[in-house]
Amino acid sequence: MVSYYDELEIEDFAWDDDKQVFHFPCPCGDRFEITRAQLGKGEDVATCPSCSLIVRVVYDMMDYEDSGSESGAVDEADGTTISVL
Repeated sequence: MVSYYDELEIEDFAWDDDKQVFHFPCPCGDRFEITRAQLGKGEDVATCPSCSLIVRVVYDMMDYEDSGSESGAVDEADGTTISVL
């Protein structure tokens, strides 16, 4: 059984346009991260690269289904994917 540090809503995460990840502060001083592609694949665990803590991300997978391929640009304001023609 997996032990999560916390459960967080995706709305609580900030979008990092440079790294193309959602992030949330970790108690160790780094940050938990998860990509749109991971969300699109149904993954719900954000990890911290500096420590062993993980959080469960609560979100509606339907909002990220098209993100599995990482195609399109991401709107900085709300993190939604915009189709690029």
